[in-house]
Amino acid sequence: MKKMYHYLLMSLLVLCLTIPALAAEAASIALLPLINNVKGDEIANQIFYKSAIGTINAQQGYTIVDNDQITAIIEANKNGNKVPNEAALKKIAKDAKVDIVIAVQLDELHDDPVFPSGERYVKLTMRGKAVAYNALTGKYYQHQIYSDKEIDETLTSRWDWVHEEWGYAVRHEMNRILQVKKVMVDAPRMSKL
Repeated sequence: MKKMYHYLLMSLLVLCLTIPALAAEAASIALLPLINNVKGDEIANQIFYKSAIGTINAQQGYTIVDNDQITAIIEANKNGNKVPNEAALKKIAKDAKVDIVIAVQLDELHDDPVFPSGERYVKLTMRGKAVAYNALTGKYYQHQIYSDKEIDETLTSRWDWVHEEWGYAVRHEMNRILQVKKVMVDAPRMSKL
């Protein structure tokens, strides 16, 4: 009889712990198309979608919403070749019934040789802007995307360094918007001898 009460109590405990998890709902995200002001660079669009969608899908509790109704709402609130302002993002979130709206603009993306230099270096020029509105918290996010890294030109001969850096910047912005924190683990410290 004691075992029966034990099993009944454990079943009740499991049921109580799973009910809140079943009630939790994922936050819906509307990811606006990239506003690409770099003429002739279609690879930047592909990298943007791959990096942004991959980063959002890697996080628990978020789901990207995309349908004809949301596309029509986004088209109605376009701001030319600039990201929508805070009021437009709020309107998109309200009309599309989504929790988070994200927009990214790319203005410059190229590398140039650095002169004068004894070595062969190239300098990355990346400029853009990321904005988001979170309807759950009422917070507006705005951040300039900027990079002027320099690297030895011989290191860039085997891969597309410029677009790899763009993908990294997109992932970084998505993590900032979703407020993803990286967990830092302290390495074991060596004792002094």
